[in-house]
Amino acid sequence: MANKTTGGLLVGAVVIAAVVYLAPEVVGKAGELIADITGAQDAVTVGSGNTAFMVAAETQPTVAACAEGEILNDRQCGGIRVLIVDASRMPFIARNTKLAWESGQPAVLTANRAKSRVNRAQACPPDFPRPHGGQCDEYPMASTDEGGKGARAEEVPARENQCQGPLYRSQYPPNGERFLVVISHPERVAADAFAGTDLARDKGWC
Repeated sequence: MANKTTGGLLVGAVVIAAVVYLAPEVVGKAGELIADITGAQDAVTVGSGNTAFMVAAETQPTVAACAEGEILNDRQCGGIRVLIVDASRMPFIARNTKLAWESGQPAVLTANRAKSRVNRAQACPPDFPRPHGGQCDEYPMASTDEGGKGARAEEVPARENQCQGPLYRSQYPPNGERFLVVISHPERVAADAFAGTDLARDKGWC
């Protein structure tokens, strides 16, 4: 069960039904109202305890049909591969991922390693501000079709950025294959932007 109630979704369904009878010029505003009611841009926590994970709201219907163990252990859901962002090890990268979802970036991405260099240069140019001595993290990742210009970028600890590559590399599907991004240990997602202190529970992991 998600930690958000389904009441908003029910009201949203009622509003959708009502839109059928509205004049066309009202439909746009009704769509905005539905987004507000359902929290369409929110990140949603599914499950509880050690099996809890966070997903973009748009993917909640998909993950609701999958067992939590299937997602976290088998890294599969509905025939699509799952990439896990571990917030206990990378709390600031998890934060950037969450905020990217909430700004409208997709949670289902398409692997494309051939675009990595160009996409990274667009999202994290040399002059990207790093006031706290960290490194630039971008979401969607540079090694996806969706990465590059328009990606959300934020300073993160260098250790996190250096760990991210090997961790993601082992989870990536072949080029051209789509995959779903989720965040494990959602309670460990950094609440504030990186200010020079590495908050990871396990700093020795890499």
